[in-house]
Amino acid sequence: MKTITLGTTGITTPQNAFGALPVQRVNMETAVEILQRAYDGGMTFFDTARAYSDSEEKMG
Repeated sequence: MKTITLGTTGITTPQNAFGALPVQRVNMETAVEILQRAYDGGMTFFDTARAYSDSEEKMG
């Protein structure tokens, strides 16, 4: 997966992220399954926000 550098910080991150907004629309079991499959597929950058209702809890 392609990585990018954040400004002049030297910090690199994958260019693609998993946006957790859809995780709020499913139950805990399904959310865990989705997140695990994303991680197993190589995703390491997961984006969430307090406004995504319970997606932070499900990611935790």
